[in-house]
Amino acid sequence: MFRRNLLASATALALMAGAAMPAKAEVSIMYAEWLASLVEPGIAAYEKETGEKVNAIKLPGAGYDQRIALDLSAGTASDVVQMDSFMVSELASSGYLMPLDEKAAAWDQYQYYMKGLLEVASYDGHVYALPTDTDVRMLWYYKPNFEKAGIAMPWEPKTWADVLDAAQKLKDAGVEYAFQIPAGTKQGEATTMQGVYMALLGADKPDDDRNRLLNRKTGQWIGDSPGLRRTLDLYHQIYIDKQLAPADLNYATDPGAAVRQALADGKLGILASGSWEDACLWDCNGVNLPSREERDKLVGWTPWPGSGEPGAKATTNISGGWTIGVNAKAADPDAAFKLVTTIFDVANFKAWTLANHRMAVRTDISESPEYMADPYLAKATALAADTTGRDTVPGYQTVSALVQQATSDILDGASVDEAIKTYHDALVDEFGEDKVITYQ
Repeated sequence: MFRRNLLASATALALMAGAAMPAKAEVSIMYAEWLASLVEPGIAAYEKETGEKVNAIKLPGAGYDQRIALDLSAGTASDVVQMDSFMVSELASSGYLMPLDEKAAAWDQYQYYMKGLLEVASYDGHVYALPTDTDVRMLWYYKPNFEKAGIAMPWEPKTWADVLDAAQKLKDAGVEYAFQIPAGTKQGEATTMQGVYMALLGADKPDDDRNRLLNRKTGQWIGDSPGLRRTLDLYHQIYIDKQLAPADLNYATDPGAAVRQALADGKLGILASGSWEDACLWDCNGVNLPSREERDKLVGWTPWPGSGEPGAKATTNISGGWTIGVNAKAADPDAAFKLVTTIFDVANFKAWTLANHRMAVRTDISESPEYMADPYLAKATALAADTTGRDTVPGYQTVSALVQQATSDILDGASVDEAIKTYHDALVDEFGEDKVITYQ
């Protein structure tokens, strides 16, 4: 009895002390190291304005997606979290993220976000994160090796056959990685977005979502289709039939760093990647970039062409991007959201966007004279006029992993038929037969 009363008294005193002197919760944020040049100035501004300390947790980019998903599911994540946009719907549907609509509506800079990009960070009609940037995807090429192979520039392939023909000329000229397209599970979402989806969108006529992983009208995952088969056959031609590149870059400890080293060593011909490479081929943090003139002498880019099949799109694009949101279990949601808006304050956000050559997600930045004065950004941003997004529904992460495995199976010697059957059967096992569709 005495012990029980003592504990009760101690609890009461603690509550009275808390009521008299409310403690300010320390705000925490988790982010990948490559985003430091955006996040850290925002943290400094927040600490200066509020007098509160921010617990900043900076992590390597490799494996970051898995870490943030694990921490959120375990209840150990920070108050503010950076995440890839493809994760938002799944994390939100699981109750791990706080909807931002109400708080964002009271922020005077929210009006400038492009609605289509907010949809990428939304679930069930609510915005759960704010995008840091968006992107487009294209084929990059190393000009010295194109000169060596006698390929005319600017390079403007019209079909997959044109790309494969150029890659064969590069290989014949001694270029080791004539056509590097992300493949396998180690490359993660890069395989799905920079490789599979870019090819898939132009593989067949686009009617009825035939060129997607998901039929968005019926909510069924597409387990077999002419487009999927042509896409996996493209992988088979690149890595198996024509051997246009060894597969080792896809299995490197840091595939991005390995690709950049291959470029520096003059071993790269064509690279399937995205708009960030204008900086990332040298330094993703925008610190050690050669001049615009030097970069333009070394690399060029061209839109991804369609397959050339009747009715297929002439060029394709798909956009994603990273986001920052608030943990549903944040100790102080108001403080957490204030940290988010401080990071995204126009002065900090615009400076980072321009310095890192990122595609803007807000009109107050994209329409600014400084942004439009950058010839690369102005031209690359135009590709976003005809782009699409990932299938931002629960289950996408699982399907993306299965797609990556299908390309890995191709690299391991599986036929297209075998890879498609394994992929189809895995979808059925995961979602049920009624949730999987086949196109003839």
